Amino acid sequence: MKTLEKLTLATATAATATALGISIRQYLRVRSERVFRLAAGESPYERRHPKPRHA
Repeated sequence: MKTLEKLTLATATAATATALGISIRQYLRVRSERVFRLAAGESPYERRHPKPRHA
């Protein structure tokens, strides 16, 4: 029974670490995208409120 408990704990730990790694990677990607947009001169307001396109 000890082996099953260790295996379960290892699996749960690996799943948590993977989910945490993915969320950290997502945060860094979004953050770097924001920095690049600011460096290009686009304001955060423009990002959330785009100007309507005129045909």
